[in-house]
Amino acid sequence: MKTGENMVDVGMYAQEATNYRHYLHAHPEPSFEEHATQLYIIDRLQAVGLDPYPIAGTGVTATVAGTSGAASGKVLLLRADIDALRLTEETGLPFASQNPGVMHACGHDGHTATLLAVAHWLVEHQGEFGGKVKLIFQPAEELSPGGAEPCVQGGILRSPDVTFVFGMHLWNSLPFGQVGLRAGPLLAEADRFELTVTGKGTHAAQPHLGADPIVAASHVVTAIQTIVSRETNPLESLVVTIGTIEGGSAFNIIPQAVHMTGTLRALSREAAELGAVSLRRIVTHTAEALGTSATLDYEFGYPPVINSAESVAFLRPVLEQAVGAENVVLPEISMGGEDFAYYLQQVPGAFVLMGTRNDEKGLVAPHHNPRFTFDEDVFPIAISVFVAVVRAYLS
Repeated sequence: MKTGENMVDVGMYAQEATNYRHYLHAHPEPSFEEHATQLYIIDRLQAVGLDPYPIAGTGVTATVAGTSGAASGKVLLLRADIDALRLTEETGLPFASQNPGVMHACGHDGHTATLLAVAHWLVEHQGEFGGKVKLIFQPAEELSPGGAEPCVQGGILRSPDVTFVFGMHLWNSLPFGQVGLRAGPLLAEADRFELTVTGKGTHAAQPHLGADPIVAASHVVTAIQTIVSRETNPLESLVVTIGTIEGGSAFNIIPQAVHMTGTLRALSREAAELGAVSLRRIVTHTAEALGTSATLDYEFGYPPVINSAESVAFLRPVLEQAVGAENVVLPEISMGGEDFAYYLQQVPGAFVLMGTRNDEKGLVAPHHNPRFTFDEDVFPIAISVFVAVVRAYLS
């Protein structure tokens, strides 16, 4: 890629980030269980002269004050998420997970490694910016209700009050070195639900003596697809997915109940609320029509990630200078969820996507895949982007 003039010399910090990433990737921990990860982050921050402290249980925060005298009163929050997924790794990497059944399959190890390296840069370049930089290593992004909201409740946006927040997600759907910047919705609201269809168990040879919840559940799965195809404006986006179905214990028994879990995704809370109403109506009446009953437990999850037009307008020239104008692109909206949204609900800021897909190297596995990994050559670019934001906002 062709980089811009603000692509700073961060070679030493990029190598640190690589080393951090290897350790973190080999020692993943799931949401709200990041105890060793927390200690590692605290140790690394103390090693560069910072005074970190815990937040939201297993998170970490620290503050770096600039000494240039400029940007008085401005406080920039930089965020990384630190949790891993419950997934068995199949990458074959020499630093693969040593924690069976847990894997960094979404790039959070890269996010944490990048921000640790940025922390070191900030300490060594305090004379190049004013104001203050808060660092938040946030737990539990992967598990709704997530760690961002507890961080907000724990005071991360106060004392001193944050005036701008910036975050980045390594993104294997975007070519290496590109930065995805979009005003408006970028990532969706991510709700979850559980439903149980209850019938009347009986012998498989005598279905007329029971009420088959498997048949009813099958109709429910089909019927709720009409929420998208027939109840949502074709110009809007909505996703309804059943992720698990559990029911039955033997080939010759009609079971008493079937349990399902799923998710509804939308680009606004209003659309999610309408979808939830439709879901409840369809589930209830479809089950009743087939002689069964249904219960639905619906949980509104992360709000959509919405970047303000003003924040994007500020960031665009900063990013274009850092990575080259041709590498700042308009990404597709993703129906994935991100609890970074909670910060954006409180203060101005933006969330960007950093392209890490490299077809030549075969680094193309999607996020949440057991073979997911990313091109570590992205670290100099990612660090430079954070540095560029610090310099632009706090100068």
